Amino acid sequence: MKVDVEEAKELVYKIFSKVTYAEYAKYLSEELVEAEIEGHSDHGLQLIPYYIKLANGEEVDIGGQKIPPINPKGKVEISGENLITVNGNMTFGQVVLRKLVNYLLEKNLDYYVVIGKNISHLGRLSTFTRGLSKGNYASLIMARSPPLISLKGMKGRILGNNPISFGFPGIIIDTALSVTSFGKALEKYIKGEKLDSNVIVNKEGELSDNPKDLLEGGALLPIGDYKGFNIALGIELFTTMFSDEEDVNPFIALVLRANENFKNVLLRLPSNYYLLNKESKLKNIKDLEIPDNLWKTLVNLAQ
Repeated sequence: MKVDVEEAKELVYKIFSKVTYAEYAKYLSEELVEAEIEGHSDHGLQLIPYYIKLANGEEVDIGGQKIPPINPKGKVEISGENLITVNGNMTFGQVVLRKLVNYLLEKNLDYYVVIGKNISHLGRLSTFTRGLSKGNYASLIMARSPPLISLKGMKGRILGNNPISFGFPGIIIDTALSVTSFGKALEKYIKGEKLDSNVIVNKEGELSDNPKDLLEGGALLPIGDYKGFNIALGIELFTTMFSDEEDVNPFIALVLRANENFKNVLLRLPSNYYLLNKESKLKNIKDLEIPDNLWKTLVNLAQ
């Protein structure tokens, strides 16, 4: 069914206004609908029922992987000058990214290094890189996700499909390190469609084109086979080392515990963080193509 863009934003705003601040609801309505406009429905409206469950204190199970609840009214704590620390207090990731972009653009310094922790699902990392590109910054952001990827023949999920985004004025690159995303596989499952070959394995490590196998404990395959797996590993190590979080990948926790030298890297951080003082076409889109059952679900959530 076709839905007017502004109508969709109003509905999403109404849904989130029931669980969080008006400011947060506004950011979420803009981010989720803009994801739909840009063709990234895996980061769009289909996430809302899960977000509401998480915001109501429930865990969400994505094929055996538990996602912790969201703190819908968590305060986003941002401090620093060139070296910035961010504590999202487990609120909505899109809200954290929007507030961070606003903070950095307002400071208007020449460069930044940002370290974040306690942030729920971020959605599209391009929220950050696109936002900074409008302030004439080049930027790079990477994040870890719950374990989602493995290699053919391996049982279980080993690493996150850890996304990375590069931003330059006029050019934005935003990609996860799996051939397809969990959200796109979920979308295929909802529509009753098969996946392309060689994008997931089932829980036994065998190749599959059935998205249900992913929901039942299978794993996504990385881009570039083991090379993509290695890049995901590097991002996992980098983001875990600086995150100061307890909720870490068990595999990575073992690696870090086995090597005491990694703590010496943290000692190199300054104790004082104050170190130094396609869009034009997208704007014309007025309607979204939304599955009927998803729209009905969202309307019910807004009641």
